[in-house]
Amino acid sequence: MQVAQLFDPDIRSSGQLKFDVDFRGPVSGANFAGQINIVDASFASNNLPAGLQHCNGVLTLTRDRLNISSFKGNIGGGTVTAQGGVAYRPSIQFDLGLGVQGARILYPQGMRENVDANLRLSGTTETAVLGGAVHLPDLSFTPAFDLSTFVGQFGSGVEAPPSRGLAQNIQLNAALDSTSSVSLTSRTLSLGGTANLQLRGTAADPVVLGRVNLTRGDIILNGNRFVLNGGTIQFVNPSETQPVVNVSLTTLIQQYNIDLRFQGPADKMQTQYSSDPALPAADIIHLLAFGQTTEASSASATPANQAAESLVASQVSSQLTSRVSKIAGISQLSINPVLAGSSSQGPPGANITIQQRVTGSLFVTFSTNVASTQSQTIQGQYQVSPRVAFSATRDPNGGFAVDTLIKKSW
Repeated sequence: MQVAQLFDPDIRSSGQLKFDVDFRGPVSGANFAGQINIVDASFASNNLPAGLQHCNGVLTLTRDRLNISSFKGNIGGGTVTAQGGVAYRPSIQFDLGLGVQGARILYPQGMRENVDANLRLSGTTETAVLGGAVHLPDLSFTPAFDLSTFVGQFGSGVEAPPSRGLAQNIQLNAALDSTSSVSLTSRTLSLGGTANLQLRGTAADPVVLGRVNLTRGDIILNGNRFVLNGGTIQFVNPSETQPVVNVSLTTLIQQYNIDLRFQGPADKMQTQYSSDPALPAADIIHLLAFGQTTEASSASATPANQAAESLVASQVSSQLTSRVSKIAGISQLSINPVLAGSSSQGPPGANITIQQRVTGSLFVTFSTNVASTQSQTIQGQYQVSPRVAFSATRDPNGGFAVDTLIKKSW
């Protein structure tokens, strides 16, 4: 199967080609007729997000063209079929149709898609176009999904020169759409919405264009849960995949409702802050970072030695909880040390909070102090829509409350 490397030097292949061909006429103008059988062949390349396995087919050879009589194989756990052919006189030209059903592909890093597609490849080895339609009936995050790593791969910077080969010469012109309601869930991020995108660039360096509408979701940042009010992610740069974000998030810290709006490219994002009751931007940032306003922090100032002890304890617990939460699959694990004589609430010991996303809509919080079996709070919140949620809470005294949360703007 080394013939495949004539088109792309990075292709790795295996399998058998069985020739049954007649050659007639002089060498300079011979006529060919016959068949080529493909038996359990496989193709893979570093330039492509998925390889082909267990391919079987029959190719019919004529004087100036190779036609696909039948072809079927596997790609990403799904099936791929092909029709059309390749002309080799007077020069190599493609005219191929590809059908993909139920393929699972990992692209970009941290994302998994089920893919159905109808594509057509036409052109030459020097310049070709791959067009058609791609449908994504299912999108999900991989278990190893990490938001910072995912966003970082779209950041700007010096890129390695594109690899040489057929994939670099194939221009993409394909429509890409999702199901009517995408639902993505990881440990720390949940998103719902729709996508209407275009694939451009080359097969070796694809570029995503279009728009993603976000209708619901939430994200855990710095130990706080932020609920998505809505927003969009647009891809408008024709040179590279560069998401431009415009989303609004809300969280509750103490008695303050904090609203944040993120706008701009992922690597140059700007943030706007507001709160109810109203606070200056500096106070909102301090509240998000430390759980207190600057005024409250000054009023409860602790001696230098206690502040140092609290800082060291918090740093140690942060490193521990980060690793434990990833291994255990916990959305958020917080261990806040309570030192003797400090102003923190609760008896000396540690306040432990576990936040777990059960589904994209159900979120459960458990909080306790290890020094007291009576200090336990359990809360479950079910998000019906971006504006409506139901909450059930069991407080440390054994009381039980059910609330309906309705958000309305005037």
